[in-house]
Amino acid sequence: MQDIAVVPLLVILPVLETQNLIEESIWPMLAQESLKALGGLGLLSFGGKYIWRRVFEVVAETRSSEAFVALCLLTVAGTSLLTQKLGFSDTLGAFLAGALLAETNFRTQIEADIRPFRGLLLGLFFVTTGTSIDMQLLFREWPNVLSLLAGLIVIKTLIITAIGPRVGLSLQESVRIGFLLSQGGEFGFVVFSLANRLGVLPLELNKLLIIVVVLSMALTPLLNEIGRRASEFVGEKFDNEDRTAEMENFDLSEPVVILGFGQMGQVLANLLSTPLASSDGEELQYVAFDLDPSVVKASTKLGFPVIYGDGSRPAVLQSAGISSPKAVMVMYRGKERTTEAVQRIRLAFPAERYQYMHELRM
Repeated sequence: MQDIAVVPLLVILPVLETQNLIEESIWPMLAQESLKALGGLGLLSFGGKYIWRRVFEVVAETRSSEAFVALCLLTVAGTSLLTQKLGFSDTLGAFLAGALLAETNFRTQIEADIRPFRGLLLGLFFVTTGTSIDMQLLFREWPNVLSLLAGLIVIKTLIITAIGPRVGLSLQESVRIGFLLSQGGEFGFVVFSLANRLGVLPLELNKLLIIVVVLSMALTPLLNEIGRRASEFVGEKFDNEDRTAEMENFDLSEPVVILGFGQMGQVLANLLSTPLASSDGEELQYVAFDLDPSVVKASTKLGFPVIYGDGSRPAVLQSAGISSPKAVMVMYRGKERTTEAVQRIRLAFPAERYQYMHELRM
């Protein structure tokens, strides 16, 4: 939620850039820019849902990972250029591009493909941020730094702890998450940098805020430990009646993984959905992966949990939130492709059970 809150800030900052801005003209101009932003967002949403999704389907049918990654980069560049033409920052365009890509059926595969870029660019981002830290300013203004740091942590912790129970979290979980998320986020650097570039934020104040955010992020391990102990204290003082209910769905993160959702994959999925498939008479949770966009689209409409992506790649499984599958069923048609997938699964999950169609002689 705090990342989403960055969007209105990125919209408002260009409005505040106006040199001759007077108090009476703030609200009309803000309303005008807000309408422009809503129009741009609507255009991007419409294009992403009805046009760009079809482009991704066409590229996905080629089974070319290079073309797929290139299209993702083109989406980011094009959206950034469009937001610049609308008078907003390219940072907002990059953010919106990520939101558009997340809404497609190819989200899991996209996350796996851009993982190398994310690590490289994130490292470069923090290197440039680190070089912008003014140590002399830190030593000179350390009382203000400590005050801002304490205020940031305390205020965010209280807000998140108060919101947690309203979204279904227990008080113990809310306290733990409140401390864990109380530090400043990397989007703070984006907002401060843009504000400084537009002349909205003075240079010295910009450096001071960057120092506060960096220090808060450095304190994350300590805040995590404090949050754990505080949540244990709260758990001892307040009896949590929902603890048993929270532990009932622990198998949801360990589903049976089906690779390939053709005819045999659908037969297997129907079998797993019957109570007779498990010893306790309950349905087995499963997730299927396929690289055919038409199969994914049709199966999703029928209610099957099918994700576009190469499920034999550990990065794709991690992007889907699967850390330890209960079993992996490889239902590909080609023997060579099936063997390659099994070898990947063996290396990634050596302790997991697996079976593939050619061993079953189907």
